[in-house]
Amino acid sequence: MSQSREHQQKTGRTPLSRRQRLFIALAAPLLRGLARALLASCRVVAVRGEAHLQTLVDDQRSALLCCWHQRLVHTVGCLLGARARGLQPGFLVSPSRDGELIAAVIGGLGATILRGSANRTGARAFRDMYTTLKAGVSPIIAVDGPHGPARTAKPGTPMLAQMTKAPMLPISFAADRYWQLKSWDRMLIPKPFARVVVVIGEPLACERGDIPDALASTLGERLDAITAAAEAELSA
Repeated sequence: MSQSREHQQKTGRTPLSRRQRLFIALAAPLLRGLARALLASCRVVAVRGEAHLQTLVDDQRSALLCCWHQRLVHTVGCLLGARARGLQPGFLVSPSRDGELIAAVIGGLGATILRGSANRTGARAFRDMYTTLKAGVSPIIAVDGPHGPARTAKPGTPMLAQMTKAPMLPISFAADRYWQLKSWDRMLIPKPFARVVVVIGEPLACERGDIPDALASTLGERLDAITAAAEAELSA
């Protein structure tokens, strides 16, 4: 077995060529700088439900930080900003070559990177996320990702909550100015100097005996509700 093939089987990660490693080394710092500048320019005019997050941090409890894939970009930025208050955010990144750049950018911004994919290394990612939660890191999870359907929560997150006893914390935002990608999730990226409202919902537990599919539906309803609340407050 070749060394690269053995590496891929052990880690789930596709090995990079020298040119690809050089590209990532040059591109990642630039993209981190652009991300920091964009986040700094946005005006967060309100954060509702912040006490839900802070209580978990104060109690030193890890949580599953849940959002829709459409609202992932600014949610990640918001949660990375909470590191100063004691949060340890984690982020699941695909083991593909494209994922290497994302890992370099987000890892450089301060998130703990978990490598895995629902299609190729789901079991490994599930195991690593379990270990990470036990170590005090709270992973950020797009509960309808990575391929949708959009705004349909999948049962994997409640299953993980049930196994680890970690609460699911729904988070969303609204922005008055944004780019919207033509992707399956219609991802929103706030434009520079956008006004932003962030809403954090109440923690949701998946207890022993609960049905993960039913909890996934409840989680989705809560994410829709706090998204609507953020949009309503911004337009008021």
